[in-house]
Amino acid sequence: MDVRRIVIIVGMLGLAAVLFLYIRGLGTPVQQVQPVVAAPVVEQVEYKDVLVAKQDVVFGSRLTALDLEWIQWPAESVTEAFITSDSRPGAVEELTGTVAQAPIFIGEPIQTRKLINTGDRSVMSALLAPGMRAVTTRISVASAAGGFIKPGDRVDIILTRQLQDLGGNDGRRQNYSVSDTIFENVRVMAIDQNFQVGAEGQATVVGSTATFELAQEDSEYLQEAVSQGDITLTLRSLHNSSGQVIRRAEGAKRDNAGSSTIAVYRAGQAQQVGLRGQ
Repeated sequence: MDVRRIVIIVGMLGLAAVLFLYIRGLGTPVQQVQPVVAAPVVEQVEYKDVLVAKQDVVFGSRLTALDLEWIQWPAESVTEAFITSDSRPGAVEELTGTVAQAPIFIGEPIQTRKLINTGDRSVMSALLAPGMRAVTTRISVASAAGGFIKPGDRVDIILTRQLQDLGGNDGRRQNYSVSDTIFENVRVMAIDQNFQVGAEGQATVVGSTATFELAQEDSEYLQEAVSQGDITLTLRSLHNSSGQVIRRAEGAKRDNAGSSTIAVYRAGQAQQVGLRGQ
């Protein structure tokens, strides 16, 4: 056989083998390479025992062991102001008997800056802000918002005075009532009026005095106002109880012995009528 023909036949066979392998490869499904998923890393969170309020603590009240409890708190969120079992393991016993100088709410971490360790000192003097005075005055059941005013609340103080008409065509005296708001946003330090429910379900209110936090001059002003009439307390909303005490009306500073006049019209005729504070 011719050599040239043999070479051609061998080449054609090789080409046929290559085509066969190529066509076979097209029919074979490509295997998907599955990505390797790393196992999730579980971060270990460290906790510390933090002292918190087990129930709401009102302003001016003494803490008891029932008001406090230890709960686990994420260590990264613990600040220096918090009390931990590591720093003060006997904190419950140490803080029993201290006085809250601000409201503490359930679940809130206990902070020593909100507590007063009175020791031999008066609780009231420890609660007073620097430069302020505690002044006590009489109140009535009807004048103290039904007994719902509590220590730490903010109130407005209204003075009601009786004025008397000294003149008139008929010669008879007539009484008038005048009310002025003399203070706004006054903090109640103590009040002995409490709303109570009796054994039979009836509501009662007891007490007759209230103690306010005022500056010295305002304390004198309040006592002078009380001598001229009756005071009424109006409870302010928590959302409107910030800022300083505001002294409003000057009615309490008026001289009782003095008199003033107003124009009263009778039958179309004006007549000056004298008024005197009672």
